[in-house]
Amino acid sequence: MPLFWLAMFDGEDIADRRESEESDDVWPYLAKKRTQAIAMLDTRRPRLISHFPGIDPVWLNQFASMLVRTPFEYVHLDTSQIGGMVGTGPEWRQSLETMLGIFEVEPPPPAGQRSFLGKLFRTANEPPPPPSWRLFNANFGASYTGTRGAEPWPYCGSSGTDKLMPWEPQQ
Repeated sequence: MPLFWLAMFDGEDIADRRESEESDDVWPYLAKKRTQAIAMLDTRRPRLISHFPGIDPVWLNQFASMLVRTPFEYVHLDTSQIGGMVGTGPEWRQSLETMLGIFEVEPPPPAGQRSFLGKLFRTANEPPPPPSWRLFNANFGASYTGTRGAEPWPYCGSSGTDKLMPWEPQQ
């Protein structure tokens, strides 16, 4: 899930979208007025940059500029395909609500700042990571580390069309 898209929403923006008559075939759908989404992204900008060192601020500026230029009143995100990899619709909604909390709390210390044993086990004095970060890191954390974390896709997403977005590499 592209991080900048996630950063535009909070739990109040989740609506249920029924895919069929089965009880667990209801998937979270995120929707927000574009101007409110831009404001939320801007508010979360400092945390995004400090908590995700792979972010190139140019990508964030390009993404925000794309939002400003789009003529639509709302931004929305259908999460059913992403959630289908995690579990049922209700399970995914609960996970999504929890993960949106990463923008409200401090992340756990990076594993690179711990000793070898510290990477394997928490010390008695170390608090467990907040549930939002634990769940986010378990589901998506690898997308934001190493060489993948130095590419724009995990943060911005892609156009999905022949017309590339400014942050997408020209081919």
